[in-house]
Amino acid sequence: MKRLYIERFYLNRADDEYPMTVRIILQMKDDVDRHLFEEAVAAAQTRYPYLCVKLGVERDADGSEHYVYHDNPRPWKVTDSRQPVCLCSEEANEHLMAFSWWDDCVALDFFHALIDGTAAYRILKTLLYEYCRRRYDSELDPAGVWVAGDIIDEAEWTDPATLPRPTSIHPQQLPERPKVINLATDAIVPLADKKEVVQIRISEEQMMKRVRACGATPTSFLTLLLARAIARLHPESAPLAPTVTVAVDLRKTLGTTAAHHSQVGGLFLPLGQDMQQADFDTQIAAFRKMIAEQTYPDNLQDYFWQTQDRMERVEQLPTLQARYQAFAPTNQLSQQYGSCMFSYVGKAGLGAAEQYIREMRTETDSAYMIVVEVSAAAGVFSISFMQRFATDVYLDTFLDELHQQGLTYEIPDRHPLQIAPIADYRGGWIKEPEATDEEAKNEYTLID
Repeated sequence: MKRLYIERFYLNRADDEYPMTVRIILQMKDDVDRHLFEEAVAAAQTRYPYLCVKLGVERDADGSEHYVYHDNPRPWKVTDSRQPVCLCSEEANEHLMAFSWWDDCVALDFFHALIDGTAAYRILKTLLYEYCRRRYDSELDPAGVWVAGDIIDEAEWTDPATLPRPTSIHPQQLPERPKVINLATDAIVPLADKKEVVQIRISEEQMMKRVRACGATPTSFLTLLLARAIARLHPESAPLAPTVTVAVDLRKTLGTTAAHHSQVGGLFLPLGQDMQQADFDTQIAAFRKMIAEQTYPDNLQDYFWQTQDRMERVEQLPTLQARYQAFAPTNQLSQQYGSCMFSYVGKAGLGAAEQYIREMRTETDSAYMIVVEVSAAAGVFSISFMQRFATDVYLDTFLDELHQQGLTYEIPDRHPLQIAPIADYRGGWIKEPEATDEEAKNEYTLID
């Protein structure tokens, strides 16, 4: 049994509406061989014993409830269906992750409390290696891949939240951000009932040529295009500004590069009214400057440890349900800090086996009306544009921004968002209470 700490950020928030799960899909160059894929999953599982767990609850002497992991010796679940299984349930053998395959695709579904995108990429590298050496080349080079038989370092399973806190953290003062265009309340078109995923495909060579030409990075470039698209559709929004919330990996800052845990922070990139009138290169420079300021190591350390402090305060509430209630307003309030969500883990670097895939895609959900997940593998940038609008006006404007930058894209697929649900591990999902800003501040002081 292992008591959970860093995982509480997701465990206290997940529910049936936002299950905090992610799906990563690899499209192979050939149809999947079921037998070899199942063998590969079984081999990959032996490399990650610390991920073979099931979620549990313990009660201490005063009756307070706490999340724990128990060892789970059952195999990782593999299904031959596009439909994801329910994680943490019997469908998934009680695991917090599962695999599936159909046609020429394989997918990993995982609960964000267990791992994040960086850790998921490691697992997929192992899986892809094990599958491709069975399917294509028994002498496939394992360089850069974590494989069965490795000596597993304790750093892989040590929770960053249990490590000593730095004795001195000095974050830099950041400029005040403008208020945000909230697309949940102020979109120019009606909202749809559910999100749709639109897959946008661009060659890596073409993308990186343009990115380098304007002195950008993939993140600063694509987030700026998102902000510009929203700004175009809200020309009279002053003093509100389109703001992109960006997921950032904290591993390097924390010195926990091997750890599997979700170590994700957030950046906020507004395109203010003054900057909207600037030329593109000036806007890129402004976005890169904001990213550099917000990723200053002590700022990220401060973000991480303040989050852990909030978790400790919430842990003072005696029940899992009470902690969920304390966190329930955060989805609604997060829309007031960003107009949309963006995530790019970085180039996948899947090793020698990458030659056998066509592309990689990532899908997830959050309270934002636009969520963009970017994957780069096999010479392709795959942009998963997840939207919850009745029309394509935001999508079309973003696509026009790509076009204005000279980028040629294709849309190979669009479909309703379908990510893994998660079992009701609290014993009765509660719906989020509607809360005004002031009510949330007064009632839920533990997360202020």
